Amino acid sequence: MQNAFEDPRRRHDFVPQFYPKANGRDAPAVDAAGQNDRIVLQFLAAYYHLNCQYSRLVEVRNQAASLDRTEAERNCLQEIEKGLILRDSLEDRYAPFGVVADPTLRHGVTVNVKVSFGNRDATGRRRSDQYTLTAYVPIPLPTGTKLEDLPLKIEGPGFNGEY
Repeated sequence: MQNAFEDPRRRHDFVPQFYPKANGRDAPAVDAAGQNDRIVLQFLAAYYHLNCQYSRLVEVRNQAASLDRTEAERNCLQEIEKGLILRDSLEDRYAPFGVVADPTLRHGVTVNVKVSFGNRDATGRRRSDQYTLTAYVPIPLPTGTKLEDLPLKIEGPGFNGEY
């Protein structure tokens, strides 16, 4: 799917007003190389497609009732369904990595997509891939047992060698 991705801004029929913002800003560059930027672009393309199809549906519904209008409306709804399936597949693909895309709509059109990543904190800084966990687990010794007599080697940060 990623190899088949085409940024709609490269198309001759691109309609800028249907292309949403990304996290309240302009979208990453068309040729962005960063993994997170590429993921953002895929979500923006999906919502752009939905916006275009929704706009077309509104146009069709403003026409006088006829068999042609009914057929055109059905076609628009089928295209919207394809767009929703694409969007859902992106969500399913990236959800295991902590990616969440939350659209903001105005009058039925997505105007912004807030995309958050599991590998970034709330401020956008990369999270560390390593975690340090510390636990205090008291283990009672039988009466009369000395720690020095047990076959244990205790080491680690914060351990000063005293029992």
